[in-house]
Amino acid sequence: MWLTKLKTALVLENIEQLSSLLDEMPQFESIEQIEEVSYLLIQTKSLIEKNKAETAQILIQLKNNLNFLKSTQEEPPSSLNLKF
Repeated sequence: MWLTKLKTALVLENIEQLSSLLDEMPQFESIEQIEEVSYLLIQTKSLIEKNKAETAQILIQLKNNLNFLKSTQEEPPSSLNLKF
């Protein structure tokens, strides 16, 4: 059952479900199951690393967008700018 849930979460790229499944990993009874889980964990690691890289790229783009928006705004008048 756990193995099926892991496969489903991996196919659907559901990071939250993968995380919760990894927290409750059961004991496996056969070498075949261990090998299958090992392969799936490698795939899970790749998916998480891909997601991490995409998130970093999005954050960089957001930072660039914010910097651009700040550079196009007029500077507010200084409170020390006294006119006589």
